[in-house]
Amino acid sequence: MSTSIEPGPAAGPARGLASAGAVRAFSILNGLTLLGVLLQAVWAGEFIDRRGRQDWVTVHEIGGFVVVVLALATAVAAVALRRASSAVMFGALGLLVLIVVQTGLGEAITKSDANELIAAHIPIAVLVFGLGVYLSGVGARLRRA
Repeated sequence: MSTSIEPGPAAGPARGLASAGAVRAFSILNGLTLLGVLLQAVWAGEFIDRRGRQDWVTVHEIGGFVVVVLALATAVAAVALRRASSAVMFGALGLLVLIVVQTGLGEAITKSDANELIAAHIPIAVLVFGLGVYLSGVGARLRRA
């Protein structure tokens, strides 16, 4: 009688299907995306209800576009890992969609003075950050598998 237990397909991601480099690239890109999202919150805090805020609004706007590019790169890296984990692919694609929506809302708030959209912009930002943290956990599980 054997005492070793072989993990089945449902036990976790199949490590053989994901190269260490692909997992590392995904994790780095996701981490940079999360850093960008965190910086966006800091920069927003610098201009909310302040005079002379235009410089911080510009920094926030540029940062938003950088985060979109990072989220796109993260999604591309996640698609490469789809066989190892569908969660990482769908999560990263969802993150990209949310960040694009978030950027659109930010543009509407800034360009059209649609301040009522802030009520959606801030909660989506929290959701984006939460999803990014979840993806970090998935990436860590892939690295350990």
